[in-house]
Amino acid sequence: MKIIGGFLKGQSLKIPKGIRPAESIVRKAVFDKIGNIEGKDVLDIFAGSGSFGFEAISRGASFCTFVENNIRCVKIIEGNAKNLKVFEKIKIYKMDYKKFLKINDKKFDIIFASPPYKFILDKNSIKKIIDILKKDGIFILETRKEISFNEFKNFILKEAIYGETKITYFTCCLSR
Repeated sequence: MKIIGGFLKGQSLKIPKGIRPAESIVRKAVFDKIGNIEGKDVLDIFAGSGSFGFEAISRGASFCTFVENNIRCVKIIEGNAKNLKVFEKIKIYKMDYKKFLKINDKKFDIIFASPPYKFILDKNSIKKIIDILKKDGIFILETRKEISFNEFKNFILKEAIYGETKITYFTCCLSR
């Protein structure tokens, strides 16, 4: 897998076995939608290889926090950060996302979450993630296309489908 934009464009990322990384078409669509991320603070939950977070750093994000519970994935993220020479722009939490949400006291401009397709984020977790967005921040959730978030319709900016993948864009502050 390669980074598709920014100053690291074309650099390779290692991918852990058994992990479903975000396809390049999906990453491109997401970054086209969110636009300029220069200086933004990013959170990548269920980080896997870190593809979303490293793509964000490549495109100008100032910092990325990765949350990943799988030690193999954590080691891959560490290795990718070293190979890309961006280790000073990241922090990795090797823990379950719920534990991170309990201990976190920071707000983020952009939050990515790409849980395994068999896993569905519970309503309480989605609410907690929306609550740690900065004003005008965006939470981008990748799921299977049939997953619905009707109870959060007042927080949804847009939904887009790419094959079997659905990307849902949430914000904390829709004025309707």
